[in-house]
Amino acid sequence: MKFAAEKGLITRRKLNTMAVVSALMPFSSMAQAEYPSRPVKVISPFPAGAFTDGIARAYTKELQDRLGQPFILDHKPGASTNIATSFVSSAPADGHTLLISTLASHSLNKWSYKNLNYDVEKMMSAGMMGVNAFYVVVRSDSPFNSLQDLIKAAKESPNGLAYGSHGEGGANHVVTELFRTQAGIGKLIHVPYKGATPAVTDTVGGHVNGVIMDLPVLIPMIKDGRLRGLAVADVNRAELTPDLPTTKEVGLPGVLAFNWFALMAPVKTPSTIVERLHAAVVEAANSPDVKKRLIDVGIAPLTQSSVKDANAFMQSETEKWGKVAKGAGVTAD
Repeated sequence: MKFAAEKGLITRRKLNTMAVVSALMPFSSMAQAEYPSRPVKVISPFPAGAFTDGIARAYTKELQDRLGQPFILDHKPGASTNIATSFVSSAPADGHTLLISTLASHSLNKWSYKNLNYDVEKMMSAGMMGVNAFYVVVRSDSPFNSLQDLIKAAKESPNGLAYGSHGEGGANHVVTELFRTQAGIGKLIHVPYKGATPAVTDTVGGHVNGVIMDLPVLIPMIKDGRLRGLAVADVNRAELTPDLPTTKEVGLPGVLAFNWFALMAPVKTPSTIVERLHAAVVEAANSPDVKKRLIDVGIAPLTQSSVKDANAFMQSETEKWGKVAKGAGVTAD
């Protein structure tokens, strides 16, 4: 009987101790265990109807199915993705406000803009979503039938050939500077447009000699024959354009350029939340629906084995493109 009484006393003490610990447990820790506890906003830096919408909606549906709360897409376009990125970087670090980030918003704008109102170091990846290489394209009746033809003409032109971009300091502006230096071209004339579509349209119209841009914008005009691809800036040929050589194949192994998409969270978001998001993003990336939607617009699924690897990849991209932008004197201001 004495043992039974002591046992009961010990049990009561344990229960009392557990109650005290639970009472003292920070609310944030309890919230982490319940994540997500309400609908999650996924901020897109692009306008509604952009090709990124298909990617975003495929992922938000999968995340909602896996995590049990609505993932709501909210568009905040403008200022070369800076409006959306600034908004999320200053949001509460609780995993309920996330950003669809790209090469430009995370790894280029830092170097292109002198007075950004956000710090990319205050953002971290919760999962990579997809990647696509940049393409060198010209109009279909261009005299340039190969990348070597284009490089030769650019070197021989006294004033330089003209290329279009979707704006000063943007991704394809910086990527073209990488191409120029790697190919040994002294001068190219940069013609910035307000967006990718007018730059591609003027390439088709012959107002500029070509563009270097990522595939989703180019696919319709490549398929209908208005544009001719010369090379893809990758080490492997693309599934949608298997006949197009890579820059490595044509002697420019240093011209590797990819636009990528990642789900980002404020850097102080608890690791348990980020890890849960990362696991869900990886599962989503491997789902048949997401894979099909990505491949249809020329994007390959991209996952990293861990949050650490995802952020290491993005850091390496930031360092790489910082050297290119600074070396070429590229600015958007």
